[in-house]
Amino acid sequence: MNFDDVISLIDDYSKKKGIKYGVYLFNSKVLKMESENSSISNFINAEINGFNLRLLNNKRMSFSYCLGLDEQKIRDTFDNGLSLLSFMEENEYADLAPSLHESAAVPAPNFEEKLRIYSLKSDKIDMDKKKGCLIEMEETAYSYDKKIYKVDKPTYSESLTAKRICNSNGLNLSSRKTSYEVFLSVAARQGADTGSGFDFDFSHEFDKLQFKKVSMNAAKRGVDQLGARVVSSGSYNILFDNFTASEFLGVLKQSFYANNVYKKKSILGGKLGQKVFSSKLNIIDDGLLPGGWATDIFDYDGINMQRKPLCINGVINSFLYDIEYANRFNTKSTGNSAMQSYTLPPEVGSTNFFIENGETPLVDIILPLKEGMYINELMGLHMAKPYTGEFSLGASGFYIKNGKIEFPVKGIVVSGNLMQLFNNIVGIANDIRFFGSTGSPSILFENVEVSGK
Repeated sequence: MNFDDVISLIDDYSKKKGIKYGVYLFNSKVLKMESENSSISNFINAEINGFNLRLLNNKRMSFSYCLGLDEQKIRDTFDNGLSLLSFMEENEYADLAPSLHESAAVPAPNFEEKLRIYSLKSDKIDMDKKKGCLIEMEETAYSYDKKIYKVDKPTYSESLTAKRICNSNGLNLSSRKTSYEVFLSVAARQGADTGSGFDFDFSHEFDKLQFKKVSMNAAKRGVDQLGARVVSSGSYNILFDNFTASEFLGVLKQSFYANNVYKKKSILGGKLGQKVFSSKLNIIDDGLLPGGWATDIFDYDGINMQRKPLCINGVINSFLYDIEYANRFNTKSTGNSAMQSYTLPPEVGSTNFFIENGETPLVDIILPLKEGMYINELMGLHMAKPYTGEFSLGASGFYIKNGKIEFPVKGIVVSGNLMQLFNNIVGIANDIRFFGSTGSPSILFENVEVSGK
């Protein structure tokens, strides 16, 4: 059955039962390849489709899902959702997007192309070209330096996804997205000393992937780690590169989720309208960012994506809301209903979440440093505590003295609190980069506690 058939069947069932529904349908064509020893070692080419269903009746909302779109599976999924309704707690804030909601307007034709999330060339890329580019990544990494002794299966993946969201209020929206990604990691060795490095690239257009640059960056990171030392414990000025700064931001962003604020699991609860961070800090969540990882036309409630300035000059301007938590806070959804998997109900999440780019070149951030560190890897981030902002993380990078990199550093621990960290910003570089849906430029912080030797 196609999307129209599924929607027609669910619509008919819901009318007969006198209940409301919201359905999300998807169809994905997925390709994944790995390279090893100059040949393709793993190859997956598949097409999957399915849907999930929310049923709403008497202030109760259920959720069910299904892989596949045949009629019996649709009937079973509907019946499962129906049977679950009586077990669900009443939730007066649960609702479905209305069809004429100002944030659910019908998008303009070809809006996906204007947002640069869909490539018209998706079916015109030669398979041999993809394989050749992937194999060349492995060869490029090995050729960078003889110290590279292992390239860990470079990976190429792509997907073409069509999705549709409909509900019993008459909402009916669809979008398409193409995604291309490459990843490579290496191991370097010099005597008994070892190092590792990785890099990746992502685009909604195949021709914009930088295969060779990824290989060179990963190899350079691995080789640059060789000869690393442990520095003395103390308080340092630390320049976190755009990757590690994005990792810190990834922990902080959970405090902007309205569900966490409501459940008192946010360090920003009660701080709306207050200045809590450095005046240099601007944080944006932009679901309409052209070419962004999480850019789309609408969220998983069916509300149009938006650009939200969340923190401007250190002042908290807004949180992120889906329909339910917008109702709880008596405000409007910001288009931030997110779905980790079609097997899980949607919840509040971010889109393209980033720290606004600075104006200073990275080199001009480093040059004035009398003593400090440039950190490009953090370990143990899953141990950070988003509810309190506390962190204690393994780190590696480079020691800086008089504006120059002296030697690589490893075996240290950086610790502190996110509230204090983002208040101690000295400078923000102009090298913003996104790692998935979270992005940041490199940021220099003062007085970061380091445990070393």
